Amino acid sequence: MRVRPELAPVERALAERDEPVRLWWRDDDAGRAHPRLFALLRLVRALEVPIALSVVPAWLEPETIGAVLATPEASVLQHGFAHEDHARAGERKIELGGGADRGLLAARLRQGSAILRAAFGPRFLPVLVPPWNRIARDVVEELPSLGFRVLSIWDEGDLGPMPPGLARLDVHLDPIDWRGGRRWIGLEELARRFARRIATARGPLGLVTHHPVTEDAAFAELAALLGVLRDHPRVRFMTATGLLEDGS
Repeated sequence: MRVRPELAPVERALAERDEPVRLWWRDDDAGRAHPRLFALLRLVRALEVPIALSVVPAWLEPETIGAVLATPEASVLQHGFAHEDHARAGERKIELGGGADRGLLAARLRQGSAILRAAFGPRFLPVLVPPWNRIARDVVEELPSLGFRVLSIWDEGDLGPMPPGLARLDVHLDPIDWRGGRRWIGLEELARRFARRIATARGPLGLVTHHPVTEDAAFAELAALLGVLRDHPRVRFMTATGLLEDGS
C-alpha cells in the first residue's frame, strides 16, 4: 500500500529507532450516543487496533453501551463523573479539585465506577482520566482508596510522586488545536509531532483524540496514520489492560 507523503517523517523516525515503540490510544468525552462516537468505533473495528474510551459516567446512554460492547477492541476508563467545572475564580477549568466538596467528589467517583462496572463489566478498568487533564493533589492522594490503580493525564506539569498503589499512564499527542478554534491540526503537522515523540519515547507513547470535535476528513487522516502505525514492524499497539499488567 502506498503511504501518504505526509507520513514520511513518521516512517523515518521509526526506522531510526533501535527498539519498537509502544503506542496506546485514548479517546475522551465518551458517554453520549453521539454519531461521531459511532464513527470512531467503526474506524476502530475496521483497523482492529485497541482503544481506551474515556467515559463520563453521568453522560452514559444505553446506545453507547451497546456500541462499545460490540467493539472488541474497546476498553473503558473513567472520565471524572459529570465533566462539571468546579474551578474557583481565576482558575482553569477543573472537576477533580477547585471548590468541589471533597467528600461529595469521592462519593461521585465511587458512583461513577459502579455505573461503568455495571455497564461494561471487565471492559471497565480502574483508570481515572480527569476532565481537562487536571486534578488537585489532595484528590490524587485519595484515588487508591477509591479503587483506582492508574491516573491518566496529559504529559505536562508535576503532580509529584504518585501515592502507593497508583501509577501514571500519560498521553503525549493531541491532534486538536484547542486554542486555535478547536480545529484538527492536519495530517502533516500530526506526523511531525509524532515523529518527534517517536524519536525520544522510552515508555508507552499515548495518542489522545476527542471524537465530538473530529470531522469526517480528520477521521480519514487519522485512519491513514493509524494504518501505517498498525502495519509497521517497530510499533506495538498496546491495550490499556496490557499496559496495566506490565506495570507501565
